[in-house]
Amino acid sequence: MSRRLTKSYMLVSIAMMSALAIFFDVFSDTLSIRVAWGMKIDFVGTVWVLSYFLYGLSVAFPVSIITTLFIALVMPTSFIGGAMKFIATIPMFLVPALLSYVSSLSNRNQNSIRSSKLFNSLLMIIGVAILANVVRLVVATTANYYWAIPLWLGIPTDRILDVLFGGSIVEFVIYVAGLNVIQGIIDIFVSWLLAFKFKLSAMFGTW
Repeated sequence: MSRRLTKSYMLVSIAMMSALAIFFDVFSDTLSIRVAWGMKIDFVGTVWVLSYFLYGLSVAFPVSIITTLFIALVMPTSFIGGAMKFIATIPMFLVPALLSYVSSLSNRNQNSIRSSKLFNSLLMIIGVAILANVVRLVVATTANYYWAIPLWLGIPTDRILDVLFGGSIVEFVIYVAGLNVIQGIIDIFVSWLLAFKFKLSAMFGTW
């Protein structure tokens, strides 16, 4: 049976999940998996999404903020890395949160515990993963083009396509998708498996 998210339980949950996300980030070189084109997969965002599935936005959002601040202040990727991690990953739990909110509005007889079980369905989570990744790709593409790449590499925005992608916007979008879509799928499905198939939501969930 799900617990109530009391103030003390919320603070403990935020601290625990933040520590776990930071652990995965610090040891990402050792614990990560690299795909064929060299991209590193990490489980930082997975912890953020899992925080949402277990506790809702009241824990997931603070955990994402704390982890982002840690990356920005401590890790080599600094502020740009932390900000891009936040920008790219936050749709992975904000999109499910929006869907849950819309669902609760459409059926006011459901209580919050039943609302959380909305994501227990495989078909539902596939739809959530597709929609969240579309939003992630749009946001990440825009942020990379207008902010992250110019700041990180010192290339003016209007020169990015010519210098790095042979003038092709398609190649640029494919590049951004390659960095984000697989990571987004992992963030959603690993956290979903842990929460609903390995029953963490029943043991630790609060909504």
